[in-house]
Amino acid sequence: MPGGLPMRRAILSPVALTAALAAALTPAPAAAAPLVLKPSSDWALKSYDDKCRMIRTFGSGEDELVLWIDKGGPGPAVNLTLIGRAVRSPYGAFTRIGFAPGDLVERSFITAKSSKGRPVLGVFGVQPVSLLPDEALAADKQRQSGEEQVDFADGALTAVASEATIQQRYAAITALELNGAVIDPITLQIDDMLPMAQQLLACTAALTDRLARASQGGADGSTRIKTRDEATWAGKIQADYPFHLLRAGQQGRVAVRVTVNKEGEPTFCEVTAYDGPASFNDSACLLMLRHAKFSPATDAAGNPVAAFYSTRITYRINN
Repeated sequence: MPGGLPMRRAILSPVALTAALAAALTPAPAAAAPLVLKPSSDWALKSYDDKCRMIRTFGSGEDELVLWIDKGGPGPAVNLTLIGRAVRSPYGAFTRIGFAPGDLVERSFITAKSSKGRPVLGVFGVQPVSLLPDEALAADKQRQSGEEQVDFADGALTAVASEATIQQRYAAITALELNGAVIDPITLQIDDMLPMAQQLLACTAALTDRLARASQGGADGSTRIKTRDEATWAGKIQADYPFHLLRAGQQGRVAVRVTVNKEGEPTFCEVTAYDGPASFNDSACLLMLRHAKFSPATDAAGNPVAAFYSTRITYRINN
């Protein structure tokens, strides 16, 4: 082949040919059955300076899987961390995850090893209180019933669901499902999501108040968060443009609120607004958590404290 690598023809020996034919005639193994795990512990709440965390263990032995549900701010999203053998050797750029009943959504993920050497898979910005199936069906029927109309006389000033609606949706949750990226699909059976969520949200409300006050700085000598080496990490975030959006020529802006702990590390990220495809949201928060560097806020005595940091990430294609 001119200008290329020379072609080589593979020749099988009779033994190799027999082995190849036998392999070809061997039935493919059946698809692995989903790994369904029941709780093996109660929920446990832990409060940190920068987050509230609910912890629960599912299964036992080799199948034991630990679930962390973290909140570090007032929005509807949670961060999910799964620790255990079931999330070993993930593949691809996305996984599909969601609380049942409800649709699974495709999300980016981060992998790591725990302090005990166990595989870790983290997914950020998951919203547990999505529409229930009957709500989604009713909304779909309404959209298809004829000309769509809007009456602002009954409109709400915010898009925040009522407490009763949130409780209804949390109470309906029966499982957390994960497939794609993992070797076997995983279902964690959950039968008491509402009381867990009530504890988590109560903890987060107190946390949010403290973080918001620490974020302001003031005449008492307290200081706000400061970025470190911003030009370098901002460049890394902008350079890591989501490929499928770059190929489609998509651009956008994402406003994020990051929780920064007293060591100056970003530990939680929420999207507060966006202009453009929602697919940028995952990338913006994941990359902020991975690359951003800060000097923490300080209190009046000069002690470092956790606080909020807000910024906007712009995805623009330079022609």
